[in-house]
Amino acid sequence: MLCSHCNFPIKDPDALFCPGCGERLQRDNGCAVCGKTLEPNARFCSRCGTPAGSDVPRCWTPLYCKGSGSAILPGDRHFRCRSCDGIYLEKYRSGDLPICLQCAGSSADAPGLTAASGESRLKAMVQDEMERRIAEAGNHGGMFQSQQLSLGISESDWVLINGGDFLMGSPEDEPDRLYYETRHQVQVNSFEMLRTPVTFAMYDAYCEIRDLQRPGDEGWGRETRPVINVDYWSVVQYCQWLRKQTGWQVRLPTEAEWEYACRAGTTTPFWTGQTITTEQANFDGSYPSPYTGGVKGVRRGQTTPVGEFPANPWGLYDVHGNVWEWCSSEFDENYAGMEQLSACQYPDNQ
Repeated sequence: MLCSHCNFPIKDPDALFCPGCGERLQRDNGCAVCGKTLEPNARFCSRCGTPAGSDVPRCWTPLYCKGSGSAILPGDRHFRCRSCDGIYLEKYRSGDLPICLQCAGSSADAPGLTAASGESRLKAMVQDEMERRIAEAGNHGGMFQSQQLSLGISESDWVLINGGDFLMGSPEDEPDRLYYETRHQVQVNSFEMLRTPVTFAMYDAYCEIRDLQRPGDEGWGRETRPVINVDYWSVVQYCQWLRKQTGWQVRLPTEAEWEYACRAGTTTPFWTGQTITTEQANFDGSYPSPYTGGVKGVRRGQTTPVGEFPANPWGLYDVHGNVWEWCSSEFDENYAGMEQLSACQYPDNQ
């Protein structure tokens, strides 16, 4: 690719500006905001969510994490390093100071750091941070002794969902379908999803650390049961807290991502096929329906612990039944693109 202004050869397919003359690059297949090359037939940019064909906003300056090179999107927690002046995502922060890990480990002159060796200085900061967190946990009944236990979530709890195309919605001849479930082709990029719904154990850990009131469990039990009685914006705040604690880019899935992951490559009403039974999911089976093949099942009248029923082909549990699950998209019965966007960036819209 050559710059149209100075003919400078550009090797980076996602470059925003020409390295030769500094002019903004104009590309037919590039996002106007973050510069990422758009996928074929994509209606939105997979990096920043900007609709394809949008004009470049005035006074917009792109930010990129110096540690990973990834774009810093709206809502991403980031900081400017006091030592090297670079912009970093939170996972590159050393303790509570606005110092990146690299500067903390190598620069003896970094503000707020001692003059010890780089390696011992970084270890000391990490140790101090862990002691602070454990001491804080002690004020809440000694809830945890390590960061993983404090969060209730580890890296092994996530499942990789490979991107692809699928038909979102339902066919017109499906029984009991809603009128707005219009079938349409949607492209989804790869992402990771929690293997199970968020449990009480996970959410209670969050409430304990932040000294928040725990949501009620209706007397059904907590621990490995899915958390209930949590509103949308509380969930958004939980995701933001997890991002700050772990550096993971945690968020709610969009409506399109959720349905794509739930279907797991199938085109039937359920991943189990045309019908589903109360041996495959937790729902009210006290009356027959077209979706149960006209057969009655069990009515448990309460939630069940996550993982009691078989996982779908992509390793996700309880995608059918048990609880309603929040997704990040604002509802739009016309499927005009909202199903592929997140509303989490707009807390003023309640």
